[in-house]
Amino acid sequence: MADSRSDIFHKLKYPAVIALAIIGIVFSKWLLSVSQFLLLFAVLSDRRSRMRLLEAFRSPLVLSLISVYLLYLAGLLWTSDMKYGLKDVLNKFPMMVFPVLFYAAGPLPKKTAVYLILFFTGCVALLSIISLVNLYLSPVIPERIAIGQSHIRFSLLICLSILMLIHFSDLKEKWFRFSFIPVILVLLYFLFMLESFTGYVVIFMLACFLPFIYRHKIRNTAVRISIIGLLILIVSTALWGIYDVKRNCFPEISKVDADTLEQTTINGYYYQHDTETMLSENGNQVYLFVQEMEMVNAWNHRSSKKIEMNSACSPATNVLMRYLSSKGLRKDSLGVYSLSDQDIKYIEEGYSNYLLPHFDPYRARIYRFLWELNSYRCTGDPSGHSLTQRFEFWRAAVRLIEKHPVFGVGTGDINQAFKDEYDILNSKLKPEYRLRSHNQFLSVAVALGFAGLLVFLFSLTAPFLLHKIPDRKLYIGFIFIFLLSMLNEDTLETQVGVTFYALFNSFLLFILPSNPKSEDEKE
Repeated sequence: MADSRSDIFHKLKYPAVIALAIIGIVFSKWLLSVSQFLLLFAVLSDRRSRMRLLEAFRSPLVLSLISVYLLYLAGLLWTSDMKYGLKDVLNKFPMMVFPVLFYAAGPLPKKTAVYLILFFTGCVALLSIISLVNLYLSPVIPERIAIGQSHIRFSLLICLSILMLIHFSDLKEKWFRFSFIPVILVLLYFLFMLESFTGYVVIFMLACFLPFIYRHKIRNTAVRISIIGLLILIVSTALWGIYDVKRNCFPEISKVDADTLEQTTINGYYYQHDTETMLSENGNQVYLFVQEMEMVNAWNHRSSKKIEMNSACSPATNVLMRYLSSKGLRKDSLGVYSLSDQDIKYIEEGYSNYLLPHFDPYRARIYRFLWELNSYRCTGDPSGHSLTQRFEFWRAAVRLIEKHPVFGVGTGDINQAFKDEYDILNSKLKPEYRLRSHNQFLSVAVALGFAGLLVFLFSLTAPFLLHKIPDRKLYIGFIFIFLLSMLNEDTLETQVGVTFYALFNSFLLFILPSNPKSEDEKE
């Protein structure tokens, strides 16, 4: 009886711990941390795994995968902020844990490994459904739709789930064949609702990329033509969305002469005309025909959400002025009284353009992107704008790399180095928006120099050079998603991001077997 229990424990320990890590990466950071300790316990409890644990540190592939983490450890030697440095290497610990311990665990049976992958897609779909229900019960901004998750990180989990479902679409199980298309549709819809620019880019690139990877699976000519037609539809729809928003919301405007403009309101108060700031909504300049006193008094008469006088820089005043401009109305009492009750409600909800409530999530995200570009072009201040802030982040990062090209500023000094560089640049970014590079390649180069960047790039290519990848197409798809995510995000600087890479990279290399029955798997 004891032997039977022991056999069950050894058979289920790795699937159970990996399933716990999967639940953790989707639902709970705490479980994510616990799963790593349990994985270590599972390895140490097995004699064969203990032997493989020692072998892991002689494996060229494992050493290449953990080399980046070891370099971050070494980076503590030339850092002055040891507290931040230790916090950073602790955050990146999954880059050490999963390659070593998954190598020690060895491949699981093919069916078990595939079911774990499908379990992951099910968890992502479940959180998507729960979040959608919560959204309709209690509406929130797109960035907070995914419960307990960053909308950017979760968009990557969705894209990976869709890739995995497509990859295993030829599974024979009836329940899977019945459910995988509805699950993909749910994931696509939720990704659409997230308004994650990163997610949109990744899924768009995947749509273009996957047919080339899986072209040998598609033997039916009609299916091939349908896929090509679908690709053309996706590309044309995406481009049309950009064109439609640009045409309606951001047409080209010409500079006007203030002397040619009407100077007073219907009540005799003088307008303010800022002809230098060319910010516009639907072709109407925001800072022309502004009479703040009239506008605010009229607004406070019509709305329960009051605006204080002389608050021209407040978000509420800004939204009101932009909304009035989008309708071609002046920023005075007459303009406010010309608004409908529905317009008042939209402004109270934060809509800055009367077209926005009627946009789908994709066009709403494109609108925000184009507004950020327009604002940055007109004012040079990207503060609070997630996309254009990155231009300033990247500028500071490049300057830091130029100053510390070989070994970087050190693991712990990267935050302070960015703060100092923004001061040197006299950046218009407000202090609360002065962040790191939001590009993983630049982040590595800033912290560890070109030496660290070369090691990082080698670690990404090492599986193709040093290892027979069990499922090459699936692995290429995963790396493709990961590489895209690093172009505009510090993917490895958050717990979910670093675990996303370390967990799935190691799983696809060491846990997923290359054949239906791996020679290494236990009976």
